[in-house]
Amino acid sequence: MQTVILYIEGERVELFKDESISLTQTIQNVKDIGSIFTDFSKSFSVPASSTNNKIFKHYYNFNIQNGFNANDKKSAEIYLNSVLFRKGYIALNGVSMKENRPDNYKITFFGETVDLKKKLKEITLQNVFEANSSYNHEYNISNVKLGLESNLFSGNIIYPLISHTERFYYDTATEGADARNLHYKSPGTGTKNHGVKYTDLKPAIKLSAILERITGYTESVYGVGNGLNFELTGDSFFNTDNTSSYYNETYDNMYLWMSRAKGNIGKSYAGNQINTMVITDMTNPNSGWNPFCYRYDSSYPACEHSEITNGVWRIKPFSFNPAIGQVTVDFAVEWKVIGIGGGNFSLAIEDITGQTVVVSSATSLSADGITEHTITTPYLGAAGSFSNFRFVLTSTSGNFSYTTNLILEKRYGVNILSGFNYSYEYCNITNVLPTGILDEIIIADQMPKMLILEYLTSLFKMFNLTAFIQSDGKIKVQTLDSFYLTGNVIDITSQVDVANSSVDFSPPYEEIAFRNVAPKTLFATNFAEINNTVYGNLENSTSLSGIDTTDRGSKYVVKTNFDKIVYERLTDVDLGSLTNIQWGWSVDKDERPILTAPLVFINVNQSTGSDLISFIDGASVTAAASLSTYNRPSNSLEGSSAELGRTINFGAEIDEFAGIVKQESLFNKYYFNYISGVFNSGRRLTKVNAFLSTSFLQTYSLADTLVINQRSYNINSITTNLQTGKSELQLLNKIVI
Repeated sequence: MQTVILYIEGERVELFKDESISLTQTIQNVKDIGSIFTDFSKSFSVPASSTNNKIFKHYYNFNIQNGFNANDKKSAEIYLNSVLFRKGYIALNGVSMKENRPDNYKITFFGETVDLKKKLKEITLQNVFEANSSYNHEYNISNVKLGLESNLFSGNIIYPLISHTERFYYDTATEGADARNLHYKSPGTGTKNHGVKYTDLKPAIKLSAILERITGYTESVYGVGNGLNFELTGDSFFNTDNTSSYYNETYDNMYLWMSRAKGNIGKSYAGNQINTMVITDMTNPNSGWNPFCYRYDSSYPACEHSEITNGVWRIKPFSFNPAIGQVTVDFAVEWKVIGIGGGNFSLAIEDITGQTVVVSSATSLSADGITEHTITTPYLGAAGSFSNFRFVLTSTSGNFSYTTNLILEKRYGVNILSGFNYSYEYCNITNVLPTGILDEIIIADQMPKMLILEYLTSLFKMFNLTAFIQSDGKIKVQTLDSFYLTGNVIDITSQVDVANSSVDFSPPYEEIAFRNVAPKTLFATNFAEINNTVYGNLENSTSLSGIDTTDRGSKYVVKTNFDKIVYERLTDVDLGSLTNIQWGWSVDKDERPILTAPLVFINVNQSTGSDLISFIDGASVTAAASLSTYNRPSNSLEGSSAELGRTINFGAEIDEFAGIVKQESLFNKYYFNYISGVFNSGRRLTKVNAFLSTSFLQTYSLADTLVINQRSYNINSITTNLQTGKSELQLLNKIVI
């Protein structure tokens, strides 16, 4: 028997003498190859002794103030024979009562990697950047131009050649004003102001920068040392040190396109990408007087104080003396909007005194830059008390530029014999917004709607990754192949009960498919219709591995939450020859802008050669800039004609730039060995019992190769009774491929 000791936050917990405490560890279950962050967890009971009652603060007594919080996990350690065995956390599940007295506490001990899922729950990509402005930048011509031809923030932000709306083409013979012809001619040769506009593009962020912010954010939430601190050196998958022999060039060149809405980025106000603007920067052109502070004559009262401050209009309608024919003074608002760029909008005047909308109206803006729309409110307020109003402009579809002209009107009258005399006072307040495009890129506002757990899970599925906590507390992430290379070879023949074992055929599935989200973009849907298969997916991996699994089971799907765009290498319309320019287009089959699922891609800083790109700089028609390099979005790292080339497609696909099939797919590079081994006709799942030594239990790794009677096995899972040392092992015999 082994001595088992449990500590919760440094306090020793009393255990039942006959309580069976067992832990199961697995790194990659043959029946769930899509799992990530796998580790051990075990529920058991501990007695409600005086010692344990103190630790759990008499949890059964709900009258105790500041008692034990079962919502919080507590750090815990398990020792075997006075030597540390596992570190993890304890969660309190409840208390069992007998005859109205506490009998035992039900707890769960779980490993550190299991806790990763809990830490990631409900945290979004947007969340991790909300408190960090490191990569925020002005959205303007110079920044987008630099981000397209090179990068911003040491390569962490780029502007790839992906259009959200306009179709790009290349024609050395045709010139057209504002056309998206990317061909550049030097000034003085009849060049029109055409090419890429900065508003055609959206930014992308490097995946390694996202990981950095995940670490920073989770440490700010859970404390330094308790966040998701990933290992970035050595044989880590996340190694981006290009001087290291473990440098991961593919990952280091991967980016996430920041597209949170279809089409244009839109107008931002006060750092919030919500397409809603409260007009605050209004100025009174009639300096020296407050709106409506006007005395009709000595027989009428002066109006009470009225002003506009930070977009809030404070007014107090009032009444004249009805005995002499005076009528109530009230106010009206006329609002003129000149639209530029199209889209729909609503105008509203909100009574923030009572939190009600006084008037709201919706109409359309044309793209001609001329159309004018006028909204007139009913009369506002009631006499005798102050009211506060604010003015709100909201885009409901599309984004646009606009100019507003606000006319505030006071109306009153005097009964003179048979009628009324009316007087009007105007306060023209103009708010000019020269652009409906975002003034500043707020990274948090541009991140796609995606949970961090979804993001990491998709990344893990792409590259067949696994994770574990190192002794220094850092999370080591490796490909499964790399992980198994780190293990030792241990002969456990003497500890195995060979008399009681079973050998099963291991493949649990007939077929495994690898997929991204269903395609919606034009080029991707066209590819699917023509080829009867989705670009980048792999539907029959077992047959491609030369494996016959007919009638062995069901289909297992490994699916990411990432999108896949089919890119297009442009052909010179005039010459009929390929250019060095490749682009992406985020539109549907009707060429309307769409919102894709989060899109990851490989970026290649590409030389244009003689195919210079025209970039509209907003100046004269002869002042368009020429780009000799640009950020080419790609599904492959290498753009050469060589067949071997790293891609982020699950299956071997034609590379849009090279024009040939690239063989080093995600499946071939990261899944082939595992799938071929698991589904090999010679593969067996062996189940044996063993009484493993304390030294083995304290030092083994799931990457180890176990030897039994001169046969080598990988560990699929180990379940160990800590008191007895008896373990149930599920082993996969190693196959030389």
